[in-house]
Formats: sequence, structure tokens, C-alpha cells
Amino acid sequence: MKTDLTHEYLLDILNPRDDQGKRKTALLQATFDVIAEVGFEGLRTRSVAERAGVNVATLHYYFPSKQELIEGLAQFLGAKFVSLHGLAPVPSGYRAVDRLRQEFSDGRYYSEEEPKMLLVMEELRLRGKRDAEVRKVVETMYGYWRMNLKQMVVGGIADGTFRKDLDTEEVLGMLMSMFSGSSICCGSELEAMQRGIERWLLSDEVWKATRGEGDERAES
Repeated sequence: MKTDLTHEYLLDILNPRDDQGKRKTALLQATFDVIAEVGFEGLRTRSVAERAGVNVATLHYYFPSKQELIEGLAQFLGAKFVSLHGLAPVPSGYRAVDRLRQEFSDGRYYSEEEPKMLLVMEELRLRGKRDAEVRKVVETMYGYWRMNLKQMVVGGIADGTFRKDLDTEEVLGMLMSMFSGSSICCGSELEAMQRGIERWLLSDEVWKATRGEGDERAES
């Protein structure tokens, strides 16, 4: 199984250019839909084949075992996270602030528009606790996410957007835990969470520069 999940490779999974790739993607989409509805415990290759409009023999040609199908699903989900995003925030003039706000926008988008992605991600995470190969893919996905967040944090501290006294590893741990669990929050709770995270991370100068009238009233 490929674990070097580059951006280009992941996008090719969702937009294959040949017929074989298109059939594999259709099977992975069907697997995604089945697991979102019934979880791994209800996953049957026959139901996946029926949903994709092929026979079981065709499914086994592309994915000889259920294990390979599940590993393919993990990469398919990774591709969806790479390609689907919430609305870009209004530019603040600070790269790290915009990157942080995009993370919140993505979280809202997944929760409101693509809840199946969060369901399947949780199923994969739990499956990874018992399945070393699936765990490798899940860890790779989290690794790329963590790397991108680290670039934001390190850059934000270096250019003065974020506070100079922040510990990079502590911030990363907090952000990843917070974003992973933010799907259970409703709109107003997520807004409050975003405001609190920004107040914690931003330098005093940037915090004041990025506050709108609504935020000032909320703090007074």
C-alpha cells in the first residue's frame, strides 16, 4: 500500500484519467457510502459491488481482499480532505491568521456539508487501533495535516503574528486535539472557540488589528 500520500497522488484518486482508475474510484465511493451508513461492522463486499453497479468478481479484480479495499478507502478519504474546503476567510493581512481561520472554515464545512467524511474518518481511526496497515495510512494523513499546521505555527511565531513565548509542540497538540473534536460544536460554540484560540495565539498587536466591531462588543 502506498503511504507517500502526495497532494498530486491524492487528487488523482478522485479524478482518475483512465477507465480503470474511474472504476476503482467508483468502488471506493461506494465503500465510503456503505461505511458512512452502517460502519465497518456492516461492510460487505457484495453490498459495495451492488452500490457501484458491478459484480463481486469485478470488485475483487481491483481489490482482491477486504483489507485492500479498506486501505484504498483510507487514501480516498485523504483525497477528499485535500480537495474539499470551506469558504476562504476575508483576508486579514496576516498569513498565519488566514490559515488558522481557514482551518475553522473547513471544520464548519465538513460538519455542515460533508458529515459523512467525519463519520468515515472516525471509523478509520477506530479501525486503525486494531489494524496496523490502516493505522499507517491514518497516521500519514494526520502527519501531513500536522506538518501544515506546524508551518503555520512556526511562521506565525517567526513573523510576530503569534506570541513569541508559545511552545510549538504544545500549540500543535492543542490545535490538533481541538480541531479533531470541534465537529460536536454548534455554530455559536465554534465561534467562541475560534475567538478564544485567536486570543491565545495572537500577539497583542495583531489581536487588536484583527478585531472587528462585533468582536470588540463581545469582549466589552
